[in-house]
This record gives sequence, structure tokens and C-alpha cells, in this order.
Amino acid sequence: DKYAQAYFAYDSKKSGGLTVSHLRFGDTPIRSTYQIDAADFIACHNQAYVTAYDMVSSLRDGGTFLLNCQWDESELDAQLPAAMKQLLAKKHAKFYIINAVKLAAQVGMGNRINTIMQSAFFKLAEIIPADEAIDYMKAAAKKSYAKKGEDVVQKNYAAIDIGVTGITEINYPEAWA
Repeated sequence: DKYAQAYFAYDSKKSGGLTVSHLRFGDTPIRSTYQIDAADFIACHNQAYVTAYDMVSSLRDGGTFLLNCQWDESELDAQLPAAMKQLLAKKHAKFYIINAVKLAAQVGMGNRINTIMQSAFFKLAEIIPADEAIDYMKAAAKKSYAKKGEDVVQKNYAAIDIGVTGITEINYPEAWA
């Protein structure tokens, strides 16, 4: 029972390219027509983008940043650009990582990370209660994949569940500021 607005900017190569999604959710109609410049939530689905794009300057103070990466917590200081670490700290960001590539392979989804990242988003963004979002996602997976067999449905359920539990909160050091 939310209003939503979405604006997407796609890379010219579409598949495997950069997509920037501006999503708004609210309890009243949304009449904005501009891109978001103070985001409550930003997710980066490709770790290579942290050095190629400015990922956090539009994050609101106290906002949430989710990074899909193959690095563990001990590697972040060495792998993330200094400017990114500084902005995360100065913005008092809630910072999370997830290795959706590894998790997707673990649950039999190959390299398809979208379902995992979507459930992680609903867990962290708190647009609606996470349990409700998970139920909606599982109902949609059942409807979309039932004809492909119960095995495919169960793999999607597993991807949804592991997206919620596969998140690691990062307590970055004060030195990042």
C-alpha cells in the first residue's frame, strides 16, 4: 500500500552495463520529477564500480550503503578508495557488504544475483517490514517459476532467504573520516 516512482538510466550496452535506479516510496502520492540527490539507500552491485564511479556522494547523512563484493571485512580498508571511505564515515553511513556472487552459486542460481540483492534491499531499506517483503517476493517467485518446476521455485526461495541473512554490517574505523 505504498506509492512508488522509478527512474532508470541505462548504459548503452544494457546487459552487464551500469544501471542507475532512482526509486521513491511513500505513503502519499509522489509528485517529484527529479532524480534523487539525497538518497536514503544506495546499493552497488558490482565491486569494480567503487573505483569507476562516485557511489556515495549522494547518500544522505545516516543513510545506508550496501556493497556486493567478494572482499571480506578485513580487506575493505585496502580495497576501497580513500574518498569513498571518508564520505561513508563523514555521512555516518550504515555500511553493509554481501557476497551475492558466492551466495548465488551456493544456492544454485549460477551468477544471477538480482534476487539476493533485492531481498537484501528489503531487509535494509525498511520500506515495508522485511518479513512482508520476503513473503511478497516468494509469492512472486512461485507465480513466475512454477511452470519451470519446484526445483527452480525452491532455488529462488533459497536466494531470497540468503539475501536477508548474507549481509554483514561493517563497523568502519574512525580513521576513515
